[in-house]
Amino acid sequence: MGTQIALFIDTQTDKLILAAMLILIIVCICQAVRMGRTNRQLKYLTERLTGYLKAVLEDGEEEEESPQAAEFISRQEQNMRDALELQKQQKKLRDAQVFDAVLSEMYP
Repeated sequence: MGTQIALFIDTQTDKLILAAMLILIIVCICQAVRMGRTNRQLKYLTERLTGYLKAVLEDGEEEEESPQAAEFISRQEQNMRDALELQKQQKKLRDAQVFDAVLSEMYP
């Protein structure tokens, strides 16, 4: 049995090498397709993350630039301004949580 296998390998070496090379070429093509798909997904995620960061940074700049009046006309206006400030802080907290979730999803 062992001699028959050795004889088969000896006589069919060129065909076996050709078959192995074809299998390797097919595997390389599959890997190239997967890499292309992964590259497209990474580009998409990078564009989305860049847009998100740009929006967050622009929002932060707008808040810094908005002037706040030093005097309050009434207690009701002061309460409204406090409520708006609280909403802004809650929005910042939600944005930070979303950002953390995106980063943890991208980089586990």
